[in-house]
Amino acid sequence: MTPRAIIPKDMTDAEAAALSRFHNAMRAEAMPEDPLVPLEEYLTNWRNPSPHEWFKTFVVTDGDSVVGYATAEWDTTDTQNPHMAWAQISVLPEYRRRGIGKALLRDLLEACRSDGKTRLMTATNGRVPAGRAFVTKLEAKLGIEEHTNQLLFSELDRDYLQRSLRDAPTERFEIGWHIGEFPENQLEEICRVIEVMNTAPRGEMEFNDFKVKPDDLRVQVKQCRINGLEFRFLYAKERATGRYAGFTETGFHPNRPNIVNQWGTGVLPEYRGHRLGAWLKAAMIDHLERERPSVDRIRTGNADSNAAMLSINHALGFKPLMSRTDWQLDVDATLERL
Repeated sequence: MTPRAIIPKDMTDAEAAALSRFHNAMRAEAMPEDPLVPLEEYLTNWRNPSPHEWFKTFVVTDGDSVVGYATAEWDTTDTQNPHMAWAQISVLPEYRRRGIGKALLRDLLEACRSDGKTRLMTATNGRVPAGRAFVTKLEAKLGIEEHTNQLLFSELDRDYLQRSLRDAPTERFEIGWHIGEFPENQLEEICRVIEVMNTAPRGEMEFNDFKVKPDDLRVQVKQCRINGLEFRFLYAKERATGRYAGFTETGFHPNRPNIVNQWGTGVLPEYRGHRLGAWLKAAMIDHLERERPSVDRIRTGNADSNAAMLSINHALGFKPLMSRTDWQLDVDATLERL
């Protein structure tokens, strides 16, 4: 079983169906409580890639079935970390310990090296311990320990939510929404506030601060529309200056009507200490309960060392759902070990 390079957007219907079955099998192992992803959703994603993203993808098949998969992706417009790619390697449980993962990784590393990449980042989760065992044998460098934390609305601390809304600093700040689009005349300011995520803990992960450009936001809006993903961007602004002070954002797909994923949440350093983070989180939950009654849970990723955000999440009722560890692989050194 030898790895074979593929281009997802050019797959035949049969190839796409086989890969979707593989991904759903891996999804069921890691998140058995979640619904499977329909083939049509996979097809839409694969056949409409972002113009900023580049992929190197390999599969291993047994007959008509995909049993192993590896991909690396990077932003072709990224000037801060042009040496880096994010990788994913997966093998069906019954095919593990046969050398398939190593063969996939070897081909992936060689392909990335040919494109000038010197470092791969990847992640493992606690529900699939084979992943951690695999990267540990490769002497990957541990970057940061994280958790996906989940809030079930049935366990929401409503007293804390109401206090966060009631005690919000409304004399100095106001909140507002961008739902499904960003105003063109505010793109630069939105980019600036999103870049506050550079201040989030990154442990030992070795990468430079990222930059957000207006065209990145335009592409995000377009890709979300194509893929049927609804995003909501809630911001706080300083009334006197009109400056963005903080934000939180969520994504919702109608194929999973009860689940909302919360992406970044941040407050600029000069505006911290006013409980803006708690206000933003509470306002988003309050909004979703009213506007999306099918939603019964929110998930968000947090570094275990992010005490400030975790204190808000825990007070609201978020609980750990799944552990995650980010790792770093030096391309040349890992190829030598393989």
